[in-house]
Amino acid sequence: MEAVTTLRREEATALSSRIPAEREFSVAHDYDTLDRDLERMGMTLSRLPGEAGVTWRLSLPRGEQVEAWEPGNEGLAPPVEIVDLVGGVLAGKDLVPGPPVSTDPGAVRLREMLEAQRVSLLVHDPGTRLGDDPENLHQHRVAARRTRAILRAAKRYVDADWRGSLTGPLDQLAEATGPVRDLDVLLEHLRKELEVLDERDRKAAETLISQLQREREAARRRLVGTLEGEQYGLLLARLRPPPRLAPETERVPVERIVRKEFRRLGRTAGRLPTQPSENATHRLRILLKRARYTAELSRPEEKGSRRFLAAARALQDLLGEHQDASVAKERLRAATVVDSRTAAAFIAGRIAERQDARIADVQERLPAAWKRLRKRGARLTSG
Repeated sequence: MEAVTTLRREEATALSSRIPAEREFSVAHDYDTLDRDLERMGMTLSRLPGEAGVTWRLSLPRGEQVEAWEPGNEGLAPPVEIVDLVGGVLAGKDLVPGPPVSTDPGAVRLREMLEAQRVSLLVHDPGTRLGDDPENLHQHRVAARRTRAILRAAKRYVDADWRGSLTGPLDQLAEATGPVRDLDVLLEHLRKELEVLDERDRKAAETLISQLQREREAARRRLVGTLEGEQYGLLLARLRPPPRLAPETERVPVERIVRKEFRRLGRTAGRLPTQPSENATHRLRILLKRARYTAELSRPEEKGSRRFLAAARALQDLLGEHQDASVAKERLRAATVVDSRTAAAFIAGRIAERQDARIADVQERLPAAWKRLRKRGARLTSG
């Protein structure tokens, strides 16, 4: 046993000799290899100096944490307990300290926003897996969309490799959650339609709802499989540490980022015809979400920001109604094709026709809502 302990101490000592000397022993740092092997595995190794010693903290992908304390503050090698756990991942490579966490207000705000989305993903994860309350999946998707929008808007100021390690899992998550969310919204709408149908038509509508519920269960199984997959676990783990800024980035100018995103939205909206196509309206909705989520980076407590976000939500609700009606029409038309002879298919066709009225109503209200947003956005982005 003594020989094993001696060997472990020698491993830790050898590792210590490979770590570059550091003058500021009192500064907290995350450590990794130059190839960022720990980060790729969703792990974080932090050296946290205190008054009487140093705490080494290893955070693992599923949330476990291992801490080891050493007296004094000049030790630059993780202790034996840590070496035993990460030695296979390091594969003999040198550990180097990363830069200290930025105190720039913009970087702090970016860090706060991304952490809020990670927490929201975790909060709504169990309910999303259970599937009883559709609002859990809705909020889970919102958190993922916010994360993606923030990363896209701030891409000039964050490390490209770090951002790339997140966008793939986020895209995979969107592909898994989208079909379930679409069916949740459609089923909610059909249940409301059910209330105004006569008894004969109601039975046919119930058959249609049962068919869509079976589709939802199949889509939910695929979703749960994604949530249990490696990429989703790595996404949550990689969001835990502070965002890695791009080389030479000293500040994150959130106001400039917001102005750029809103101008992109304005250019797209300015090119829309009086009666835009469904694809064009959908594109506007995507850009609006990005602009709205990005605007949340910029002092949301200020009056101008609050007014802009309120106008953005109002317009987004309108565009969401347009999108829901378009998806419903497409889904219901598909149901009539599958079995055109049944009463359920007939009811599906009737309800599909009503979606055109929903779309027309939205298009009538869009100009006023867009004008209000453009006016408040101009004030927000001036200067």
